[in-house]
Amino acid sequence: MAMLYLAAPWARVMGIKLYVCTVNHHLRPEAADEVALVARACEELGLFHQVLDWPGEGEGNLHDAARRGRLEVIGRWRGGLTQVAMAHTRDDQAETFLMRLARGSGIDGLAGMPARREVRLGDGWEPLARHPQGPPWPSVFPGSFDIIRPLLGVSREELRHFLNVLKIDYADDPSNDDPAYERVRMRKALPGLSELGLTVDRLASTAERLGETREAVITRALAAHRACRVTGVGEGLFDIAYERDAFAKIERDTQLRLLAAALQFVSHDPYRPRVAALEDALDRALGGGATTLHGGYVYPHGSRLYICAEYDRVKDLRAERGKWRRLFNTGEKDIRPLGEAGAAQIREQSELPARVLWPVPAVWEGDKVLGTPRLGPNDHWNPEIPKGRFERFLTSR
Repeated sequence: MAMLYLAAPWARVMGIKLYVCTVNHHLRPEAADEVALVARACEELGLFHQVLDWPGEGEGNLHDAARRGRLEVIGRWRGGLTQVAMAHTRDDQAETFLMRLARGSGIDGLAGMPARREVRLGDGWEPLARHPQGPPWPSVFPGSFDIIRPLLGVSREELRHFLNVLKIDYADDPSNDDPAYERVRMRKALPGLSELGLTVDRLASTAERLGETREAVITRALAAHRACRVTGVGEGLFDIAYERDAFAKIERDTQLRLLAAALQFVSHDPYRPRVAALEDALDRALGGGATTLHGGYVYPHGSRLYICAEYDRVKDLRAERGKWRRLFNTGEKDIRPLGEAGAAQIREQSELPARVLWPVPAVWEGDKVLGTPRLGPNDHWNPEIPKGRFERFLTSR
């Protein structure tokens, strides 16, 4: 509410049009009243407002599922808008840092929330139905948007003071005082930590500096990826390959980052593998052993280290609605993985190991393989390679 009342007059002065949405997660009975509160405020301010529903179908960590669901719903709603403002505060920064410190997180977890972060929707997303007064509707939707956090340097207490002085109604989420939640426990611990010098400002500043360090680490990982990757025909389309000797000389942290991103790339999984399993897979790969992990297959062979999809995970996949894995346009062709039988048909056309070829999609006519883009352009199917897809996994948290 504070961000809303701060942004509205600023936008009028700057000649910027704001669109407001409220995501109702349907997790608390009070949510409907809170949505109505925002709607009334937007009407008073002359701003378009729309309620978006998240069905609450997340499994496991409900808070994480709600966060991801919220981003997806907003991303599908915002049309051609490329910036979405959220009201995270300096207190949020400090609390998140403490939570991740308690979990033993590395630099990726401890790095602070950036003031601007790119969000890319998952493969195959579709926009929500357009509201006639809602966000502008482009002919081609931008595949990403930026979250901007204009209040990241402001404390929660300052925002409450602003609202109270101007007598602006706002709602308190009762879960913000429930010690069953980790964030609330960290919030209650902060006054005691402040006496030791661990103030909100100090913690938030540390998180921000670690965020800058993380950017440098990612830059190094990108450089290492480009230096040791294999760039032959069809490489980087469905799998990743590195020169083993060059990969072995990279520092361990970078090796882990590259392996994690490669596994996400081949499995289409937005989550990173667990650290312990990833370290075990890396040790096996450096020692010459193959491993299945996270929907991927890590396979040292000859002078190369291959990371491809695990065949058992993809063997039954077929093109759906004209796309392979919601990413590559296929038309009406019969697309399915090569498998052992298909790999045998193209054995003389490729020097790739059979286990790397098995999960590769190909065009079939009955039992005959007509062609696969993994061996280069052909007349049957030549999908466009999405730009920067591997890099996005490498830079995501």
